[in-house]
Amino acid sequence: MPAQLTFFCELPSADLTELFADLDLVALLASHQARVAMALIDLTAERAAVIERLTDAGVPVTAWLVLDELDGYWLTLDNVQLARDRWRQIRAWSEGFGLKFACVGLDIEAPHDDAVALVDAPFLTLARLTWLRRTRRQWRTALDDLRALVAEIRADVPEIETYQFPVIVDERAAGSTLLQRILGIADLRADREVLMLYRSMLPEPWGDVLVDGYGPAAEAIAIGITGGGVAALEDAFAPRQLDLAATLRELARARRHTGHLYVFSLEGCVAQGWLAQLLAADLDKLATTQGVTRARAGRVVARALLTTDRLVARLRRMTRTQLP
Repeated sequence: MPAQLTFFCELPSADLTELFADLDLVALLASHQARVAMALIDLTAERAAVIERLTDAGVPVTAWLVLDELDGYWLTLDNVQLARDRWRQIRAWSEGFGLKFACVGLDIEAPHDDAVALVDAPFLTLARLTWLRRTRRQWRTALDDLRALVAEIRADVPEIETYQFPVIVDERAAGSTLLQRILGIADLRADREVLMLYRSMLPEPWGDVLVDGYGPAAEAIAIGITGGGVAALEDAFAPRQLDLAATLRELARARRHTGHLYVFSLEGCVAQGWLAQLLAADLDKLATTQGVTRARAGRVVARALLTTDRLVARLRRMTRTQLP
């Protein structure tokens, strides 16, 4: 079976309209059975017109749920009620324009300001977030609310996917909640989990081994970054932006593990002028290299630290039960 390519698109309505004013772009995506996961940054008639154009051309559109930056932008443990309100706004807006979404995407990341701080000053920010980490009760309550949100969305849309950074895989394997409570993320399951294995987000050699290190655990893999994204982070990742050769190399690596492939971002590929070449490539015939050893070494350390958190929690429970 050929790979299924989905392109993330994270643009405000004005830029989105300009991007898709090129009808050849819509036809190109349709001819390769590609999909678009569109960040619903705003809910306008112009955006609705673009979605309708894509849908009519046979390009399925995923409603990628995002909030205002002041509310965390991505879905976090802290903004579940706001996310529920946002979904209801999206539902009413889409019904008003007669839009049909193929899927809903829930992007699970640290709150916007924390994510920016982690890029600008990673060690100080991580120390601060660790000190201020959420309690297990707060985590459990928020996770239950997120699961309720998934159930509500599922009543309206046939498929839901989550976008997760790979740390969730190690957290899950260790039986820990530490990273979730520190970063404000959640081990939320839906119909498909997409691991965001963005080489551009990490310096070498670590960025180069993400796909090989986490690919075996992935239902779907997103690679990037080819350009675009949140304005406050764009400059930080620009020096590591993927060109065509690097994008194809990452996709070919990911293809060994799954047929569900995602690229961040569509606008980056268009701006660099090689979207058609990417779509025409036969990923199964591209040679790739592997960096599994380095990735495994890093994951062993991570799991050891996270397992310690689980053991501490168990000791606390044992101590409480033994008290008179």
